[in-house]
Amino acid sequence: MLVKEYNKESGTQFGIECEKLLYKAKSNFQNIKVYKSKKYGNILMLDDCFMLTEKGNDQYHNKCVSLIGKKSKSIDILIIGGGDFGLIKGLFKNLKVNSLNLVEIDNQVINISRRFFPSFFKLNKKSKDKVNILIEDGYEWIKNNNILRFDVIIVDCTDPNLIAKKLYSEKFYKNIFDNLKNNGQLIQQSGSPYLDEKKIIIPTSKKLDKIGFKDISLHKFSMPIYPLGLWSFIQCKKAQ
Repeated sequence: MLVKEYNKESGTQFGIECEKLLYKAKSNFQNIKVYKSKKYGNILMLDDCFMLTEKGNDQYHNKCVSLIGKKSKSIDILIIGGGDFGLIKGLFKNLKVNSLNLVEIDNQVINISRRFFPSFFKLNKKSKDKVNILIEDGYEWIKNNNILRFDVIIVDCTDPNLIAKKLYSEKFYKNIFDNLKNNGQLIQQSGSPYLDEKKIIIPTSKKLDKIGFKDISLHKFSMPIYPLGLWSFIQCKKAQ
């Protein structure tokens, strides 16, 4: 069977040849499906959009990790979203991590990913002990956090929808600014450079600049399973 994702903005669709549907459910936040394919292994779809593949999915995670760069000291990381754990494995493989807090709103994403993408969860005991999973609304969590401060905050969320749109708000970015250490980095998933420049990239960059973030930059990378095959991160830092 050919499983397709239709993109309304571009009027295009992309399909992956799959062998069968492995799992289908509706959480409190989104529709979740997992398919099995010969070429890409298991495939995760959220609200009928391709999110993650078991094989050939390194472009997104590798680009994000590369933006952080090598650090001389161990760093404290916060991820908002990212419940599939694909990014976490890359962070521990390439960086010195002191602590990693993951704030994920949908517990089912973690449970389903653990079941169908187990390789992403294979960390050694030392790394596992540094991971703290919080099943909470990332917007509310970072607003209420008065204790922890981070060297890197990664917003690994979906594009703005009824649930995620507040993760692109000025208030949210102000709270991120307050939760970062001096010279701390923010990396924000910012959608397609072709489709989301006016909707996400330009408005987000303006909000970050208004709040006081410095060195705001856009980083594009190939992502074959996402609409039109090109995706992006916005990176900036808290410099005082």
